[in-house]
Amino acid sequence: MTGEIPLTDNCTVMPRPGRQLRWAAGSRPDGTGARFYGFGGCVMRAGAARGHVGHYHEAGFYGSDAEFAALIVPFVEEGVAAGEPVIIGYDDRKAGLLRSWLADPSAVEFIADRGLYAAPARAIATYRRLFEFHAAMGAGQIRIAGDVPHPGNGGRFEGWDRYECAVNTVWQDFPVWGLCLYDTTTAPPAVLEVVERTHPRLVSPSGQRRASERYQQAPVFEGLPPAPDPLEASTPVIELTDRPAADTRHALAQVGRSRVADTALQDLIIGASEAVSNALRHGQPPATVRIWATPDRIVVSVHDPGPGPADPLAGMVPAAHSPSNPGLGLWVMHQLDIDTALIHTGDGFTVRLRAGTMPD
Repeated sequence: MTGEIPLTDNCTVMPRPGRQLRWAAGSRPDGTGARFYGFGGCVMRAGAARGHVGHYHEAGFYGSDAEFAALIVPFVEEGVAAGEPVIIGYDDRKAGLLRSWLADPSAVEFIADRGLYAAPARAIATYRRLFEFHAAMGAGQIRIAGDVPHPGNGGRFEGWDRYECAVNTVWQDFPVWGLCLYDTTTAPPAVLEVVERTHPRLVSPSGQRRASERYQQAPVFEGLPPAPDPLEASTPVIELTDRPAADTRHALAQVGRSRVADTALQDLIIGASEAVSNALRHGQPPATVRIWATPDRIVVSVHDPGPGPADPLAGMVPAAHSPSNPGLGLWVMHQLDIDTALIHTGDGFTVRLRAGTMPD
């Protein structure tokens, strides 16, 4: 079987020319839960991750293009030489630099889908589909490198601290080597501090490797608190207490019209409905919904005085659906094209959802 393997609506993987996939007996040729043998049987992991089981999560810091090259080129070239899939998710500038440095750029899978890092939970799911594909082809190791959004590259880091923490756990069933490189000249100190706490291993441009002394496992990891939205300091245009989710949907449909794009408003309505349902079913009364609106932004907070979900990875991965588990609804919210923040404070738990033009 040959052909494209879909990842997202705008992202596919094309097996490189000359590679023929051999399916295992009784497997399904649809890429979902299927098993098939690769091109040379089982391959041992190469490089620093040799002998490691699961996700080998490593971070490196650089201050120039030369230091970036010293970190990324050996990682890529060693993987290509070992016959390992190498997946790169950089912006156009960095991808162009890397292509110019490599002996054979065509041996590397460059992901051009700009939506790859649109939302943390969606990036986790997209990469998992990639890993399933390559593992099914018999890859002994899968190497990935890319940039998560943060102010140093023009993005927002909110939520990506939880992503960097979560992938230590949620990718543990794949032979992945994830190399996360951060530019110390542009990334804020708070981001660099989180990197050291979310990566078990650190590598320098000289090639020296060491364990991160500040690494925190998921149960004890403390993410960065979401920055307050300026609108939250003002009086909301609508406030509802212990009302059914339908009331919130109706209020948003009325308030949101012409303020944000129709698709964003629909996502906001879906997310708010899930948040209210969770608060009423799993939280403690009263469940309070507040809605703020400007001509180009809508903010919704759903608060209850309960402790909120205990799982530090809540919303990052789908959870089994059950009457006592709010995880599925939280995961749905994190799949939408809106800003989602889970906020634990001394007075309870808040889900904050935003659509439209974000404040600086």
